[in-house]
Amino acid sequence: MKLRQIGELKLLQEVRKRFSSTDSSIMVGIGDDAAVIAPQEKILVTTDMMNEGIHFDLSFTSPFHLGFKLVSVNVSDIFAMGGKPKYLFLNIAMKKDADEQIFWKMYEGISGAMDIYGLNLAGGDLCAAENDMVLSATIIGTGDKIVTRRGASVGDKIYVTGTVGGSACGLEILKRLTAGARDSVKSLGSEVWSKEILTSQPLNLSTSQVIDWNIAEPLIKRHLMPVARDSSNFVNYATSMIDISDGLFLDLCRVCDESNVGARVYLDRIPVSEETTKAAEIMGLDPLHLATSGGEDYELLFTAPPTSPIPSLLKDIPPLYPPLSKGGTGGVKITCIGEIIEKDRVVIDKTGRESALKTEGYQHFGTSG
Repeated sequence: MKLRQIGELKLLQEVRKRFSSTDSSIMVGIGDDAAVIAPQEKILVTTDMMNEGIHFDLSFTSPFHLGFKLVSVNVSDIFAMGGKPKYLFLNIAMKKDADEQIFWKMYEGISGAMDIYGLNLAGGDLCAAENDMVLSATIIGTGDKIVTRRGASVGDKIYVTGTVGGSACGLEILKRLTAGARDSVKSLGSEVWSKEILTSQPLNLSTSQVIDWNIAEPLIKRHLMPVARDSSNFVNYATSMIDISDGLFLDLCRVCDESNVGARVYLDRIPVSEETTKAAEIMGLDPLHLATSGGEDYELLFTAPPTSPIPSLLKDIPPLYPPLSKGGTGGVKITCIGEIIEKDRVVIDKTGRESALKTEGYQHFGTSG
């Protein structure tokens, strides 16, 4: 059935029924002119848009992936300030002739992410779109210690969670897939990402290359279904923090700008996964460039004093994994990649040579610097 045959009211009634909440801090939820919430802690609010053709490509992104990612990218902003996400508001604009199944598959992805992060859907809006789909999520979180981009001091160490460059590498793979391979990836949707599905059939690239599913799977998943990193285990030691959404170096420079400091980064310390290195080699790309300038990793970049216990006590933080993932649930490594200095922004290569840090990364409306 098409959305225009169902109508806004029936869709909203069904959303309200499926996403009813028992959270006592929500005094008035879906169904009124505004939500009424009564949290007891400091309030954090973030919002992000996802526009078709800019933030996602429906030729290789399923509605489930889209819904999951919409929630995760917003949760990441709350975690990046030391908060805990609590309430979700959604604004969705879709074509009237969109199939109802697309709508509900997207909500399945939203629901899966909500379960992971402990969110409650408290309201939002639905409307028709003439052309491309537009999605927007707003998340309200709470927190005790709030960490901003402004607290870095000279002498602080610079840390990164997990690995970087994987999402950008996954996007490059998706862009280069043949039509048949794209359909195979997209068809997985909310199904279990089982290595058995495609292990015997390497993914074909339009460049006449092939890439093994064991290499491609974590990178594709990293791009289509990013999982935000919870900062609660180290937030008490962090002096500044940002999530890596637009590129490691660009986001580091944002911390430097806000804190009025410089940075020294050691290139050989930047954590890059084995899969990213192998896939980049197959595609003729530089894995270090993907790691420093590629976006949408949604790892956390933070600073902490050299006297903090992070190096000895917090080498690993517990990760959040989608319930549809298979495999182990080991810790996510924290890596020290450099230190805060007075004013310059430099990188040190493996030979010890120093050069200026280039602020490459994704910026809407073009780049500068």
